[in-house]
Amino acid sequence: MKKYINSIVNIYENKRSIDLYKYWLNHNALYYMKYFTILALAITSLLIPFDYILYESSLIYTSTRVILMTVYILQLIVIFKLFTKPKKYSFSIGILLPSLSYNIAYTYFLLGANASDDYYMTLLLANFVMILVSNLFLYKFYKEQYTLTFLSVLCLFLLSLIKPSLSNDIIKLIFFHLLSFFICIYYRYQFIAALSSKYDYLSSLLPNKFAKLVSVSDKSLDIERLFPTKDYYTVCLCSDWRNYQIISTSKEHKEVETMVEKFYNIIYNELEKLDIAGQYYADWTADELFIIFYDEIDEAANVNNEALKFAHSLATKLFLDISSIVDKDLKYDIGLSSGIGLIGLQGPANYKKTSITGEVAGNAKRFESQAKAIRSTLDQSFPIIVMDKTLEKYAKSISLYDNLISTSIKGDVKDIIGKELTYWHLNIK
Repeated sequence: MKKYINSIVNIYENKRSIDLYKYWLNHNALYYMKYFTILALAITSLLIPFDYILYESSLIYTSTRVILMTVYILQLIVIFKLFTKPKKYSFSIGILLPSLSYNIAYTYFLLGANASDDYYMTLLLANFVMILVSNLFLYKFYKEQYTLTFLSVLCLFLLSLIKPSLSNDIIKLIFFHLLSFFICIYYRYQFIAALSSKYDYLSSLLPNKFAKLVSVSDKSLDIERLFPTKDYYTVCLCSDWRNYQIISTSKEHKEVETMVEKFYNIIYNELEKLDIAGQYYADWTADELFIIFYDEIDEAANVNNEALKFAHSLATKLFLDISSIVDKDLKYDIGLSSGIGLIGLQGPANYKKTSITGEVAGNAKRFESQAKAIRSTLDQSFPIIVMDKTLEKYAKSISLYDNLISTSIKGDVKDIIGKELTYWHLNIK
């Protein structure tokens, strides 16, 4: 039990998971508003014949259902005429109304009943079923579900004051509301955990933007149509640990695994924290990090800005975090290359993932190798960033790089010999 409680608390305290859940709310709120209203309208109309079968005086039930159906039809008209997909989801009365209206209606039914009536037990059982179903309908929408529980319990409490003879059963109904409330918390935890797991998996195959979109979409999406393979303006970042072979042979395998996990947790948390406006795909293998920042060709300035901003963070702030959390002796360098690349789902038919074809990707790796060569001539702890002249011009135009020293060089490692490059580093040993 304690394990489950801790898991639930952890998922609700995990900012990354909650941000993804809020993104799901933004993406699906309008769809569920329509879905709940149409479903409530259909169920209400189907229940009308049962009123004549189950209850002696069916008018009170049928007339109430007709009123509910009218409300639902009016809500559908308003939704289709006026509502658009929200930019930022907060609270939706349209999502709450079907469940809340049913709770109010069944409280009203109890108001007209007596414990001695032949149909009373049927009505009471219907209330229990309605409470569970109405709460489970809303379990994905926490604000609406909390509001439903509060207002429904309030209605039942008022009913107990009006009809004290039903107090014992009303207490049971209130208890069932509270039980349903906690059941919904558990199911919502499972939903958020599954959403997060789906996103984690898709992030290994797709760019961040599309991984999020496919994760939160409740309908099937054609990924290759959504993300066609074509030429984009690209900045590729490659980073590699120094002396990884020595680290992997001098430490226990489990210790190296822990180092790798902590290292990439810091990297990916920073990527998400930056709230990157464009698109990126991050991949890693052991000690090597590779990130593709990309967008349409006319958005080159934005891509440059995003890539340079992250590279600066990786070479300064993140290096300090990694030194204190992962290992104070861990060193790495960075290669940054810009240009046009063919990006999309590439690879074997059944094993496709995001990849890039073009010189820009290979250059990023070679620039990182150049940074390694430069490190052998400098007494430098902080990462060295090697970039092409296009990125150098842009870096010098933004104040972010004012605290780094830049030096122009010509490449002297394989395949970039004689290429005009610039390397940057902090003037701190």
